[in-house]
Amino acid sequence: MSGKRTDKLARQIQRDLGQIFNSLSSRIFENAFITIMEVRVSADLGIAKVYIGIMNHPKKQELMELIQFHNPQIRKLLGDKIRNQVRKIPVLNFYLDTTLDNAEHIEKLLEKIKKEDNNP
Repeated sequence: MSGKRTDKLARQIQRDLGQIFNSLSSRIFENAFITIMEVRVSADLGIAKVYIGIMNHPKKQELMELIQFHNPQIRKLLGDKIRNQVRKIPVLNFYLDTTLDNAEHIEKLLEKIKKEDNNP
């Protein structure tokens, strides 16, 4: 498969999973703000690596376990949305994306340095 096909499918999955997580957030995921940061689809379109950003939730690892538990339900809902575009619904592998946490940590460090420079 060409890179265009995998990129197009990855963008579609990212959009659709965003909608799915938004609709399930209040019922299943304790109103956590879940963002689909990136989706990478394998060349054979059989596997999708989904990188998730989680905000407003203190126990991110527990929420990731809950997402893994509901993976079959999420995949089914995704299949309902993309069934006409692919032959086989890709297997979803979820990963916690720590980019937002890292950015927040860097911001705090920069603020701390700035305060130290202002108070010699």
